[in-house]
Amino acid sequence: MPNYVQIYFGSTDGQEQVAGRVSSALGIPFEPSDKPYADYLGKTDHLALDFKVGHELEDDAGVPFEDMPFVLTVRDFLRGQSDEPAARKMFSELGRLGYRPMYLVRGFQEILESLD
Repeated sequence: MPNYVQIYFGSTDGQEQVAGRVSSALGIPFEPSDKPYADYLGKTDHLALDFKVGHELEDDAGVPFEDMPFVLTVRDFLRGQSDEPAARKMFSELGRLGYRPMYLVRGFQEILESLD
């Protein structure tokens, strides 16, 4: 079972504006990153957040990945003890911002929630 959960979402806003809104909504500061897997990094006491704009996924099994260029990966330092509950809360917060479509996914195998 993957040790991370991802939130895919769409927006017509630019990268910096979305990163700022996500950071503010979650109350977690993001720092720019030069890592290949993240444009911005954030963390809490027990979570690592990787925020990336763009991916190479194509629409699959009814999931409109091509309409969701933004990806927030939530990883738990405690190996899966709280990544899903935290990601569900983040999903709810981002949903309030109106991002659509939006999917909460665990390892491409399990869709946990969606908003279209």
